[in-house]
Amino acid sequence: MKGKKSSTIFVDLALPVAVNQLFTYSVPPELENYAQLGVRALAPFGRKQIIGFIVNIKTTTNITQIKPIIDILDTTPILSEDMLKLTRWISEYYLAPLGEVIKTALPKNSLIESKRIIKLTATNIDEAFKQISNAPKQIEILKIIQEKKEIKLNQLQKLLGTKNLYSSLNELTQKNLIEVRENLQLKKVKSKYEKYINITDNSKSLWLKFIEEKSNNKKFDKQIKLLKYLLDFPEGTLINIKEILQKTKLSTSTLKKLIESNLLIIHQEEIKQIVKYEYESFNQNQIKLNQYQTNALIQINTAITGNEFKVFLLHGITSSGKTQIYIEAIRNCLLAGKTAIMLVPEISLTPQIVTRFQSHFGDKVTVQHSRLSVNERYNVWQQTKNGKFSILIGPRSAVFAPLKNIGLIVVDEEHEASYKQFDQTPRYNARDVAIIRAMFNNSVVILGSATPSIESYYNAVNGKYKLLELPERVDNAKLPDIQIVDLRKEREALYLKFKEERKKEFEKDPVAARLSKPKMEFSFLSELLKEKIRDRLEKKEGVILLQNRRGFSNFIECMDCGYVEMCENCHLSLTYHLVKKQLRCHYCGFVKTPPTLCPKCNSADFSYKGFGTQRVEDELIKIFPQASIIRMDLDTTAQKHSHDKILSRFAKGEIDILLGTQMVAKGLDFSHVTLVGVISADTQMLLPDFRSAERTFQLLTQVAGRAGRSGLLKGEVIIQTFQPEHYTLRYVINHNYFGFYNEEISERYNLQYPPFSRIALIEIKGENESEVIRATNKFYEFLAAEKENLIILGPSEAAIPKIKKNYRWHILIKDLKSYDPAGKLLHQTLSKTTAIFHKTIKSKNIKLIIDIDPIGIM
Repeated sequence: MKGKKSSTIFVDLALPVAVNQLFTYSVPPELENYAQLGVRALAPFGRKQIIGFIVNIKTTTNITQIKPIIDILDTTPILSEDMLKLTRWISEYYLAPLGEVIKTALPKNSLIESKRIIKLTATNIDEAFKQISNAPKQIEILKIIQEKKEIKLNQLQKLLGTKNLYSSLNELTQKNLIEVRENLQLKKVKSKYEKYINITDNSKSLWLKFIEEKSNNKKFDKQIKLLKYLLDFPEGTLINIKEILQKTKLSTSTLKKLIESNLLIIHQEEIKQIVKYEYESFNQNQIKLNQYQTNALIQINTAITGNEFKVFLLHGITSSGKTQIYIEAIRNCLLAGKTAIMLVPEISLTPQIVTRFQSHFGDKVTVQHSRLSVNERYNVWQQTKNGKFSILIGPRSAVFAPLKNIGLIVVDEEHEASYKQFDQTPRYNARDVAIIRAMFNNSVVILGSATPSIESYYNAVNGKYKLLELPERVDNAKLPDIQIVDLRKEREALYLKFKEERKKEFEKDPVAARLSKPKMEFSFLSELLKEKIRDRLEKKEGVILLQNRRGFSNFIECMDCGYVEMCENCHLSLTYHLVKKQLRCHYCGFVKTPPTLCPKCNSADFSYKGFGTQRVEDELIKIFPQASIIRMDLDTTAQKHSHDKILSRFAKGEIDILLGTQMVAKGLDFSHVTLVGVISADTQMLLPDFRSAERTFQLLTQVAGRAGRSGLLKGEVIIQTFQPEHYTLRYVINHNYFGFYNEEISERYNLQYPPFSRIALIEIKGENESEVIRATNKFYEFLAAEKENLIILGPSEAAIPKIKKNYRWHILIKDLKSYDPAGKLLHQTLSKTTAIFHKTIKSKNIKLIIDIDPIGIM
């Protein structure tokens, strides 16, 4: 078929729909001048209208019966060339629809239809009509707006009997005769403004004349007082109206009278969206770098000033001064006229990092994360785009910050799994996206970690990244001593002690002993850990305890028949939460009241198995009633700024013991903490995932690094486990990352897991189990026909076979890098197989998920 060719312009729109294709539309003549790459366009899609982005402009197409776009919403692109290039790469690499990728990269409201409001801005209406004397439609529009002052677009369309007003409105906007504002169908998203008085030479002349004429009239005394105050300021000064009223102690009515008399020129400026936290300011400008830090910084700065794309892996032990290197590198970046992105893995890290950076860079720093309101996030994005900030700090989504002229992207704790978006499309890894964005911008990337991912360290060892080592702690601080407590032996000793006591009771009074029937109870805290906590409480030193499971009990079990309360939607036991006295599923959110009687056998004898942070907190309160204890997990940090408040109180010494999940393990820097206790090291260690040993090593090393960060106080770490002989713990005790890496990389090579292969996880899920199995087998059948040189594992039931009422089946694909280094074969095979699958499996009840480089395979 020959391509359609005419003077008509066609555009490809990326729409936020779960279909991996672009949609072609024609552009009406009146909108052709506004069609640009990166602008939003309103287009018909089925029976509704939808907003998408123009990503291609062309003059030919093979498609017939093309619909025209309805409107173009922007006069200038909101998606930069750099961001368009990045989102295309993400779409292609992660096999995700481009519209869904763009939706992720922009504020929540960007692809939601808006109702436009049109307002008159022309100051001289007669002159305005003269400007448009040859445009009858514009004259009609302006007459209606003159009468109404402000009108909604759909009302204007009804009054004029046409929808085709967009080109006329854009012309009137460009002539500054009207203002078109988008009223988004969301929570009100408004930028906040401060009002200023603009001091000009001409205004001073008017004020002096006014004072001379009105000086004998007491009616104008307050106005004259205000003008005399303003006369002391030089020309070109902008003075905040609030400050003027505070200092002169005059009312707004005085100000309004001067504005109405055209004596004051009011200037509006958008208020910077600066997030402040409760931490005391850091004063670290006088920090002297050691030789390792200096060497690392020289190499980083050389790459920044040379506009060179380079990836540095900054491998520094805990408390080795990585953050100070980030700060100095960013300082150099700003001096070179560039901007910087600082990625952190958890919202809990943000308060400390932001406060420290603000102490160095003031209001050049902003923060973006999911705990901000819709309004706050929009304002941060808009102001960053407008150049009001030079440094943006945030978790995963901050990699899309609309900064211009990026010189540096820092990925702190680069090994963290939270950089991977695993629960929705696109399933991208922000660390890898940061590297690609830097490559497109000839920028520098710093990947920082005390426990780098196996893949990153392998890339550094093999020269793909530049390895920088920080082998010493700053301030002559020493790494903490680590002790392993074998809970098997501890419990065995307690059991023998219990037996001995019972024996004595029977010898003393057999009848009383037989009637007492005491239960053997074990504490979650070993005797050694209790002793160490008491010692720190006496010394007024800080304690951090890690239990990487929230809730009170993992599950409740009937002691008579073994019945366990399960989630109705997932193949998982429900976790008991003591505070709200409820059973809860941590995967789907299902909640129910605990039963008083077993639904299977009517027994009232229930046992609480396992333990989470709530249960540990409960026991700590009983053992150390005099201590101030605070728990930090998802249950206690749901409210805005809750992380900040908890950490601020702990930093000030108001809290003795900070107990939490992995939130407390990463990046926190408290000089008074000398003891870290790990309640159970086994939580992650025994998961059926090839990364379980790596994650265990990282978590334990990171949490151990919270102890003894001051050169004055020695740190100590107690790790409790039922698996003391596990090889991971051997390397944790000796702070030996290199030993762990060598053993783990050998294992990965033998099994052909990353970094020696690129893996893709195929998940097929649905509410009908037989449909899911049938669809999975079909996908495997199509894949097997195309699988040249790919290793396929499965299909098999997922490790957690049911979540949120959906049955889950997996297929794991390994693509050997020795054969397919760029992953081209894998992507081609999956694209082809997916297309065949969607043509064959028409059921809307089946969902196919493709996860490239999954961070977990459960």
